[in-house]
Amino acid sequence: MLADSFIKYYSPEMSDYCPVVIRTDGNIFDSSLGHLQTLVSLSNEHDILSRIPKDVSPLLYLAAQLKCVIVDYENQIYVDSMTSEQEAALDALEKAGLISSHRVRMSHESIKL
Repeated sequence: MLADSFIKYYSPEMSDYCPVVIRTDGNIFDSSLGHLQTLVSLSNEHDILSRIPKDVSPLLYLAAQLKCVIVDYENQIYVDSMTSEQEAALDALEKAGLISSHRVRMSHESIKL
């Protein structure tokens, strides 16, 4: 769902924690059951974890492959770059007080892709 709808819907059970994944189109997906589970679901490939190299973080691998931003309250992790839609979604979440801006850029090289 887009940022405005997500902000209206979202009611954090734990203060200062907003676990979400943001796709390249700016759509936000609640990840309260886990970022990895959300990314696997977004991949539409239920066996994708078995194809990830053993020496690579599955979370970062999927974030890079799907070009998603991984968000909790205080960190927003992305690989190489973000789309303007992802930036706008993060800005909206920050303005609503759901996250604190701390964007962490990872490179393909740093996660061994």
